Amino acid sequence: MAISGVTDYTNTYAANYAGATKGGKDTAPAQQTTEEYISGLEKKYEIKISLVDFTNEKQSDAYVFGSQGGNNLALASNIAEKMAKDSAFAAKYEQVIADVPKSTEEMKSRIADLGGENLACGVSIDKNGKVSYWSVSRYSRDTRQGTDYKKILQEQSEEKRAKKKEEEALKEKRLEKAETLEKLLEKIRTGAGASVKIQEEGKGAQLDLTI
Repeated sequence: MAISGVTDYTNTYAANYAGATKGGKDTAPAQQTTEEYISGLEKKYEIKISLVDFTNEKQSDAYVFGSQGGNNLALASNIAEKMAKDSAFAAKYEQVIADVPKSTEEMKSRIADLGGENLACGVSIDKNGKVSYWSVSRYSRDTRQGTDYKKILQEQSEEKRAKKKEEEALKEKRLEKAETLEKLLEKIRTGAGASVKIQEEGKGAQLDLTI
């Protein structure tokens, strides 16, 4: 299983609150509760919203692995309460919420391209307003796609090892070259040797010293 994707977003979105009139006179909009506001968002965007306050990674993992399907939104209670009372504040996050179904389809598509099966995915908005995208997926070793996915990971790992080995070899070569050059310079300083040639690698310059 894999959990993926973490990013931050700030958006602007026009949030409207219905006004009420009575007896032909305008009155102030009725204050809605947090529960009413969240219920309205769920119906409007066709998503499932859970008011959660994670205090550690274990709680977050429990929510993620306990979720099913897509269109899941974990919303911190303080953010939900402020959104319900402040339309300007709500405008920063409603576009993110509106995009939850779209992000769900995108994550499912990417996982399917790698030969995996999406078990659950969704979005989280924590108490600091940070937006995170997550998914839980499963890959079968028995399918061709699953084998291809495993092969991709293996090739990436081999490339990293080969690159590291190449860098270590180049570093060792440079150290050997520096040591050889130091020995040649020492011979020059002490007057030892007959004819010393120093070739500067890659530049074609050659120094021929006769002692």
